[in-house]
Amino acid sequence: MQQSRYDRFSVLLHWLMATLILGQIALGLWMIGLPKDSSGLRAAWFNVHKSWGMVLGLLIVLRLTWALLRPRVAALPQARHLQLAASAAHGLLYLLMLVLPLSGFLGSVFSGYPIRFFGMQLPKITERWDGAKELLSGVHQVSAVALILLIALHALAFLYHQLVMKEPLLQRMRWARSVAPN
Repeated sequence: MQQSRYDRFSVLLHWLMATLILGQIALGLWMIGLPKDSSGLRAAWFNVHKSWGMVLGLLIVLRLTWALLRPRVAALPQARHLQLAASAAHGLLYLLMLVLPLSGFLGSVFSGYPIRFFGMQLPKITERWDGAKELLSGVHQVSAVALILLIALHALAFLYHQLVMKEPLLQRMRWARSVAPN
């Protein structure tokens, strides 16, 4: 049975991940400008970024699992091509939310440097492999740019539907006590 709005856990995951992703984007853009020197400042911020990236990697797996288990929320009534575009954009958002932490983690694995999760050093998985590190760094950077663009598109689509089309999108995402069937 399809639902008319999202359940509390889905809403919580959406806004928690949105907040963390925007924070990761801001941190990622800022920290790449830090100088490579012996102070350890750059490495410390990279480790913070990696730690939150691992958290996001786990959250997206949880979110995808939850999305498969919960009842579906009815699609907005709109033209077929717009429904297909929305589905494709959401699918790509989920894909990028998987690719970014995975490429970042694997790039770190192949970098030869220790990986720390909020200060705790994780076991070394493999040896340094510069080619894989460079490939995964490239995937990570391209995926980050694609995610930024898709987030902007997602926000613009929301504003269009909410303000121009006057569709009650906020009602679908509100913190409801119970979820009534459609």
